[in-house]
Amino acid sequence: MSIREAHSGQEGPDFRTFIAIWLGQAVSMVGSRVSRLALGIWLFQRTGAVTDFALVALCDALPVLLLLPFTGVVADRYDRRRVMLWADSAAALCTLGMAGLLLSGHFEPWHLYLTVVAGASASALQSPAWSAAISQLVPPERLSRAVGLVQVSEGMTDILAPTLAGGLLAVGGMMAALVFDFTTFLIGMGLLLLLRFPAVPRAQETEERPGPVWREAMRGWEYVAARRGLVGLLALASLVTMILCAMEVLVPPMLLAHASPTVMGMVMSVAGVGALCGSVVMSTWGGPRRKMDGVLGAGALMGLALMGAGLGGSVVVMAVAGWVAMFCMPVVWSCSHAVWQLQIPAELQGRAFGLRRMVGEATAVAVFFGAGPLVDQVLEPLLAPGGALAGSAGGVFGVTRSQGVGLLLFLLGLLLLTVMVVVRARPGLYRIEDEVLRDNPTHATGVGG
Repeated sequence: MSIREAHSGQEGPDFRTFIAIWLGQAVSMVGSRVSRLALGIWLFQRTGAVTDFALVALCDALPVLLLLPFTGVVADRYDRRRVMLWADSAAALCTLGMAGLLLSGHFEPWHLYLTVVAGASASALQSPAWSAAISQLVPPERLSRAVGLVQVSEGMTDILAPTLAGGLLAVGGMMAALVFDFTTFLIGMGLLLLLRFPAVPRAQETEERPGPVWREAMRGWEYVAARRGLVGLLALASLVTMILCAMEVLVPPMLLAHASPTVMGMVMSVAGVGALCGSVVMSTWGGPRRKMDGVLGAGALMGLALMGAGLGGSVVVMAVAGWVAMFCMPVVWSCSHAVWQLQIPAELQGRAFGLRRMVGEATAVAVFFGAGPLVDQVLEPLLAPGGALAGSAGGVFGVTRSQGVGLLLFLLGLLLLTVMVVVRARPGLYRIEDEVLRDNPTHATGVGG
């Protein structure tokens, strides 16, 4: 029996369809983030334990890391629109279940952990389907713009969700946050029900039945591993992920060592605005014709900004460096995403994007576990008065508290800058787009009708 293309009701990519789906997913993303933040705050207010708060984050991250290799297979094997509907429906049912427990008066912390695990599992199903569906919905010349819009929605979520979560908890308690989340699910699901995706093009028809899920999951790994350019691009993405996660962990303590929490919040907000501005630029411009120029150029500028943040002791320098670094982030991701989609067959993209996100999640976990001990137990003692580096690096970074963070940020920025320069100087990875550009010069341009 041959593999059939999913029924779509739509002949080809249509940017208007993408815009409608994107709006629904953006609204749903805000609702999910609001409820997740509200759950953590609600639990912390009742237990006062930081460990309980951290467990919510762990329950949110671990299912995604474990399930992505297999949910990518689901995204490639079935109609991606239906997969997104399944995932959103499951997450909405989790929200309804939690609301029912709250109304019954029998809600316990373990119910919260279980619900977060279930919701994160639904997210692991939805994420590769949505990432892979973008190339179905968008013509190749507009991929960077589309990814830029996805980055805009993520930036807006980061800005809006904390305020909305706090406001809803103050006005109507946890139930208000859950009702808001459920409403946003209905909006996202409604648009998915109304619209159709183009069929996924298949490289060839086959009479063979799909193999076991674990074997199908390995196909994504095998395809990427067999192509040095994709492996290099994945390594670059992992390096950028590592640095962004290090910033998330290191910058707040560095700021709090010299400024109040209010000032720290202002600096972090400035960085968030930088990310939003970069996303808006990418959604309108689309990036350079050769996307690797965007990856390497923005990555090098991010490295310079990190070096400045590590050297700068003032709040103003940290704010400017944060804005520049976060402005570069969506440029790197959008251009990298476009290259990834143009290099991987549509029928494998769910698995490929699942692999990419899984590697990113694993990198984040490693950074979250390792960055703190590296600073506290290695770098800070080295820079402390009488330490091995107090007379050398200490003259540049200082020997006061938190200067180990500054040294690590500087070294990470130098590493990123060096890698970007080396990749640009070598023909291999930099020229990963040559075949696409040669066969269809309009595919890699962000400007198009």
